[in-house]
Amino acid sequence: MVNKYSKRIIWIHWISSVLIIALIVTGVMAEEAHTLYEKYALYQWHFPMGTVVFVLTLLRVIAFFRDQRPDGLFPKGNRRQKLINFIHRGFYWTILWMCMSGLLSLVLKDIYPAMLESNPEALPDLTQNIGAILLSHHIVAKFVMLFFIMHVVGVFSYMLQKKKNVLKRIW
Repeated sequence: MVNKYSKRIIWIHWISSVLIIALIVTGVMAEEAHTLYEKYALYQWHFPMGTVVFVLTLLRVIAFFRDQRPDGLFPKGNRRQKLINFIHRGFYWTILWMCMSGLLSLVLKDIYPAMLESNPEALPDLTQNIGAILLSHHIVAKFVMLFFIMHVVGVFSYMLQKKKNVLKRIW
């Protein structure tokens, strides 16, 4: 029995966590930006970080199937273990959708050319016609935040109830 995740999964987990928090912050700030230049500056950070998270998530999915990992916290079939599995899978799917919809939006909404030209003036006005893919990006972002909160609350809830430091598995 393995009681800890692989080093690869641990590194991907923590790097992704920091980047996802930064993506949430820059995404919310970009939505609230008052000027085109402010929005553009945030996009310059948001897009590359999102691309890195996409690659890391793909690597994490591959590592999930290849690397050994600890058993579940609860017996297989237990209601809480099913919830833990749902949250983990939900996180992967929503992160992958966020990354794909973000990359598609860069191309389909003509945001990418403005980024390549380093020209904030070339950014399209997305207030009038946001489009289905970019709209889904904004909606699914709320689910990423929800899964993130559920994940953190679940970790600390388990630690308080069971008096076990579950962070040792991923630290």
